[in-house]
Amino acid sequence: MLRRIFYPYLLLSVLIGLLVTQTACEMNVPVARPASPPVNPSEEVNAADFAFVDPNYIYDQLFYMATHFLRRESGFDTNLPPGTNGHDEFAAYWTKEMLSNLQDFGAQARNDPFPAGWAHRPGVVPAFNVEVTIPGATSPEQVVVIGCHYDAMSNSTQSAYDDTSGCAIELGVAKAMATFWRSHHIYPARTLRFVLFDAEEQNLLGSFHYVNNTIDGDLSNIVAMFNEEQNGVGYPVRYLGQLDNPLLPLYINVTPSHSNDLYSNIDTLPAAQRAKISHFHDLIGQAIPAVFQKFLELKYLGLTYHDDQGHDVSRPIFTPDQLSKIQEVDDTDGGSDEVAFSEAGIPSATMVSDASYYDDNPSPSAFPNDQPQDTIQLLNTFAMGGTRQSYALTLALALPAMITTWMLNQPDILGQVPLDKLPAGPLTAISDIGYPQVGTMQQLDALASFDPGSSQNQLSYRWDFGDGQQATGRVVTHTYTQTGQYTIKLMVSSPRGTRQVKKLVNIVEQPTTYPNQYSHPPRDTNSPNPAVTLPTPNNSLKDNIIPTPVKG
Repeated sequence: MLRRIFYPYLLLSVLIGLLVTQTACEMNVPVARPASPPVNPSEEVNAADFAFVDPNYIYDQLFYMATHFLRRESGFDTNLPPGTNGHDEFAAYWTKEMLSNLQDFGAQARNDPFPAGWAHRPGVVPAFNVEVTIPGATSPEQVVVIGCHYDAMSNSTQSAYDDTSGCAIELGVAKAMATFWRSHHIYPARTLRFVLFDAEEQNLLGSFHYVNNTIDGDLSNIVAMFNEEQNGVGYPVRYLGQLDNPLLPLYINVTPSHSNDLYSNIDTLPAAQRAKISHFHDLIGQAIPAVFQKFLELKYLGLTYHDDQGHDVSRPIFTPDQLSKIQEVDDTDGGSDEVAFSEAGIPSATMVSDASYYDDNPSPSAFPNDQPQDTIQLLNTFAMGGTRQSYALTLALALPAMITTWMLNQPDILGQVPLDKLPAGPLTAISDIGYPQVGTMQQLDALASFDPGSSQNQLSYRWDFGDGQQATGRVVTHTYTQTGQYTIKLMVSSPRGTRQVKKLVNIVEQPTTYPNQYSHPPRDTNSPNPAVTLPTPNNSLKDNIIPTPVKG
C-alpha cells in the first residue's frame, strides 16, 4: 500500500533493515505449530448459505509465501534466486496453487506484462499481472474481479503484511468457493477473475494498466471488484494479545456513493451506476452480521488474551456488540489497487487493517508495512505477543475472506447455477476486451472454456466479430476499421453440443482512460517512522480459540 515517506530517516531505515533482515532470515526455519483450532470447516457444519474459509489454510499460505519468496521487487527479477528476489517464483507458486484450488471449474491463467521501475532506476524486465479466470455458467460476459498485489519495496524482506496477507486471503477465497461449489453441485453464474497485481508499490502501475489497457473495452461488464490488502492487524486482534488493549478494527473502504476529494467524478456517473454502488454498500452492511453469525456457528466463540501478569483470559468474539469493529466507510485513503476501479465507477471494496504507520500520529499498533520488519514473526507478535502462530491473527485473516465469500454468493454479484440447470454444451467466456480504439488490433481468446460433462475436452471455436468478419481458433486477433457498437459472438462446440456467448464492444476514436493520481515517479524505499517503536516478542505467550460459550 502506498504511503508517505520520511526522507530524513532513510539511513536509519537501511541500518535497521540490515539488522531485521538478518533476524528474519534466522527465524525462517520450520517451527512446531500449536494444535489446529477446535473446529475446522467441514460439510458436517450447516453452511448452505455461503462458502466458509479454512483459517489455517490462509495462515499456512501466508507463512509459506512470506518466508520463501523474499524481496519481490517488480521489474528486476532476472532469474535471481527467491532469497534475493522472489518476485517471479511467488507469482508461479501462487498461480499453481490457485489453479489447483479451482480444478474442475475450467480455470485458466495468463500473464499480462507491462513496463515498471523506480524513479532513479528503470526496470530491466517487464512487470506482469496474473489473471486466473473461471467462466460463468449463465452470464459469462459479466465479470467479478478479486485482486491483491504481490510486489514489494526494494528494501522489503518478507512483505508479510503488505501484501502477502492479501494474496493468501485470495487463495483462501478460491479454495473455499471451489469446495462450496463442489459440495453443493453448483457453478458460478458470472465469470470470476482472480488477479495478482504487480507494481502496486510503484504507484499502482499494475491495476491502472489493467483498467486502462487490459479491460478498458470491458469495463461496463465488470460487476464488482474486491481488493484484499494488508490484513492481520485487525479484529479480533488486541495489540500484543493484551486484554487491556482494545479490539482493533477492520476497515472496508468502499467506492463512495458521492464525489469526494479522491474521487471527484462519482456524482457525474449515470444514475444506474450510482445505484449499483449504493446497493453494493448495502450488501457489505448485510455481510458483516452474517459472517459474524457464521463464525459462531463454526464454534469460534472466544479467544484467550493476556492479563497484565501474562495469564490467559478468555473473552467472547463475534458478538453483536463487536460489530462496530468492522467499519465500512467511503474510501478516502486510496493508495491501493481498488482506486482505478472506483475511478471507473465500478463498485469496489478494499479489506484492510492498520494503515497508520506513515501518519504523523500513528496508532499505538501501527504496523511497519513496506519496511524490512514486515515479517510473519512480527505479525504474530502484534497479534499475540510472541512469534508462534497466533489464532487471533489467523481469524483476522479469515474474516475479510469470509466477507468476500458472502458477497460472492449474492445473486447480484457472482451468483450460482445448479448443476442440473447448466446450459447444454461447454462453458466458456470471452477474454478481456482491451483498448477499444478504431484501427487497434484486439487479441481475443476463449482459453477459459471447458465441457463439465465430458472428460475429453475436445473443443472447436468460431468467432463472429459483428462487422462481417469471422475467424476460428481458441486465440484470435481482429482490427475494427470503423467506430461503432459491435456484438462479438463466440461459438464453442464439443461432442455434447454448442454454446454461444456474446459481448458488446464500443469501438471509438479515443477510448476513456482513468488518470493515475499517483503517477509521480516512485521511490524504491520508504523511510521508517521514528514515532513508532516496535515490540520485542515474548515467546512464552500463546493464544487459543474457545469453542464453548464465554462470558466477559
